[in-house]
Amino acid sequence: MSYLYEFIEYQEDLPIRLFVNSVAYVPFHWHKEVEIIYVLQGAITIHVDQRNYELKQDDIIVVNSMSVHQIDRTNQDNVLLTLQFSPDLLDEQRAVSCNSLYQTPESQDIYDSIRRYLAQMAREASKKTQGSRNYSLGLLHMLAGHLMRYFSIQLTEEKQNNVNDYDYQRLNRVLQFIDHNYSQKITLQSIADQEHLSLHYFSHFFSDKIGIPFQKYLTSVRLEKAVNALMDTNHSVTQIALDCGFANVKLFNKYFKEKYDTTPGAFREALTAAKPVDPDRKPLTYEESTSADYYEVDTIQAMESLYRYLEPSQASAVLSSASSVLYDEVEILIDEKAAGTPYTKHWSWLTTAGRAAEGLRADWQAQFLELQRRLGFSHIRFHGIFNDEMMVYAETADGEPIYNWAYVDKLYDFLLQAGIRPFVALSFMPSALARSKETIFWWRGHIAPPRDQNKWNALVREFIRHCLNRYGLEEVSSWYFEVWNEPDLSGVCWAGSKQEYFQFYAETAKTIKSISPRLRVGGPAMGYGSLWNDNWTEEFIAFCSDRQAPLDFFSFHVYSEYPSLKEEQPRLTTLMPPTFYLDSVIRLRSKLAATALPDLELHMTEWNFSLYDRNLIHDTMFMGAFVVHHALQTLGTLESLAYWSFTDVFEESQVPSSMLYGGFGLMNRNGLKKPSYYAFELLAKLGDRIVSQGDGYIVTSGQNGSLQILMYNYAHVDQLFASGDWSGLTELSRYTIFEEKGNRAYHIKLNEREHGYKVTRYRLDREHGSVFDEWIRLGAPAYPTEEELQFLQHRSGPQMQIEWLAAAERLEHTYIVPPHGILLLTLQPQY
Repeated sequence: MSYLYEFIEYQEDLPIRLFVNSVAYVPFHWHKEVEIIYVLQGAITIHVDQRNYELKQDDIIVVNSMSVHQIDRTNQDNVLLTLQFSPDLLDEQRAVSCNSLYQTPESQDIYDSIRRYLAQMAREASKKTQGSRNYSLGLLHMLAGHLMRYFSIQLTEEKQNNVNDYDYQRLNRVLQFIDHNYSQKITLQSIADQEHLSLHYFSHFFSDKIGIPFQKYLTSVRLEKAVNALMDTNHSVTQIALDCGFANVKLFNKYFKEKYDTTPGAFREALTAAKPVDPDRKPLTYEESTSADYYEVDTIQAMESLYRYLEPSQASAVLSSASSVLYDEVEILIDEKAAGTPYTKHWSWLTTAGRAAEGLRADWQAQFLELQRRLGFSHIRFHGIFNDEMMVYAETADGEPIYNWAYVDKLYDFLLQAGIRPFVALSFMPSALARSKETIFWWRGHIAPPRDQNKWNALVREFIRHCLNRYGLEEVSSWYFEVWNEPDLSGVCWAGSKQEYFQFYAETAKTIKSISPRLRVGGPAMGYGSLWNDNWTEEFIAFCSDRQAPLDFFSFHVYSEYPSLKEEQPRLTTLMPPTFYLDSVIRLRSKLAATALPDLELHMTEWNFSLYDRNLIHDTMFMGAFVVHHALQTLGTLESLAYWSFTDVFEESQVPSSMLYGGFGLMNRNGLKKPSYYAFELLAKLGDRIVSQGDGYIVTSGQNGSLQILMYNYAHVDQLFASGDWSGLTELSRYTIFEEKGNRAYHIKLNEREHGYKVTRYRLDREHGSVFDEWIRLGAPAYPTEEELQFLQHRSGPQMQIEWLAAAERLEHTYIVPPHGILLLTLQPQY
């Protein structure tokens, strides 16, 4: 019988590995860590200590250190919570005998205590609340103590020697020797001599049993010890390298860099700054084990079977106190005489909507006029200018084209009169021109390439000429023409091949430029999956360069869902960290730098939190801080940042009956403005020069010596939600799925000055202006009356307060911003 030793990497700064998984089959293996398996859903069969057990929902079993075990699924799917921790927490002379199959009514409370500890640890790992590491360590020690008190058995000498076979006994000796002597010089030869084996035999024996070569295992042990020393001691890096058995610090740095993609010094600095070394390493993960064949499952509702063991008083205390806890303080020292640095408000250049036909509706136009009056965007982008519902293209019985620009004129006339210009997305295909019948969205946009490229070219040519004749070259040359939408999503938005799109783009772009070289054309409105997944970008630009196809700008889209890198194993994490949007821009810039067109204009022509147009998060106060965070984080990196979209008058899928259903829009279909809308209003009040900027704030200056201080408290979704467990998100409860960060304090000091200020404070948070929260407080009416809608409209929006600051007064004040909250101060000089 063969076994596999599993080397377990602890997560971040805790001596544990805690994860949720589904098991298909785990072959015989062992590890030095103690393992607790809790069945959240379904059932498994586990072989441990020479016996088979079938565990069902709510069952628990403890697998001791170095116990060989195997796990198999039954005829039911399963979801497991697994905790692996260091055996150093237990008495080495005792083992744990814990299996809930032996639970009795009298012992239920003792087993429930284990479940309660696991529930608390899972919650701490997911929420990342202030002090989570300390709480988790305390819970771990309490759990270990509980196991020792109620489930430990004394190991007799006979039982200590009762191993499955001699090879395991030998391997056990070797691993324990390494664990106790890692700081000393250990060689393969010395261990072979100790076991009275030849070097060649022992080398193969070790590799066969462990799965990795001896030296690699030894290095892994030493690195594990070094990480603990970096976290828990003040010893120098050189001292730690020597203490952990590395020959010199250069070798230590080399191996550490290979494994953790950072240096020991940078690792320690990141810990000191309370920043994770690797943003992909999560405290609670849904992941694969090195010894198991795991597959993705739907974990919604799974954690509820565990969380019911949280004591109600504990759960409510955490929830109620999170918003009153101060988790961070920020100092902002303002010099009103600082010149500041000019910048471009890239978030206010381009807005978006669903499709052209919606723009002919009265409710759409009313909302747009309100948006444009308050925010004043430069351009607008939407799909479907050539959709059948716009009645642009038909053919006679002989196949001759018939063009009709009536609806296009009606829409463009309205937009230009409102002071905004088209960012024309040339999509989708008129059905009379499509070579096949594939469509997308509820309104059936045809995604096929043209059956006749020349007829498509003629349509584009006549469209451009009509626009020039109606509006003039000076006007149309300020428009942008984007060829198609996400053609990299083959079979979704484009029913042709990659090469067919490249050729389609080149023909379309050359057609536009042939009318006037002043017209700006680009694309491809690429999905972010291709940005992270393959070389689509490089191939597209290389094609344009080789064929001399015009390309004035590059457009792309970004959302939070994980893009599934090809070079990685399949991951269950579905939402990316909050740096993902900036990381995507940086990645694209690096790709462009290696092409013939390194300085292309970049336009993110779609972005939002989720790709899903029914994500209930979209209506919440979270989206206000989300918008501000990404708008400020991406400053100076691209030409436009186009939020998708400005309104819920939007019909990619059938419209639900609920009033606040999680649509993409800044406004709902009734015209109620969401926190995301007001985030743009507050951003619009910033000045045109940056005085200072830091984590969670920006200070700007404007005309006549005005100052603006924008502060926000961004809290990301927690790990359970990011990993696909949406059980905490319901129509009426939408905030339990976020990290519990607590309040943030901003301490502002303004140097002495010669004049006074009118200080206007705008506060936007769950208690001040969030329409969803106001709707809940109103009673969450499913079909609000006109009176109720007017009430919600009146209650939504930032609270505004004004105070006067005399010239002799010194501004020094601490402002508290709750999670998801935004606070803007504007200081207007008074002479």
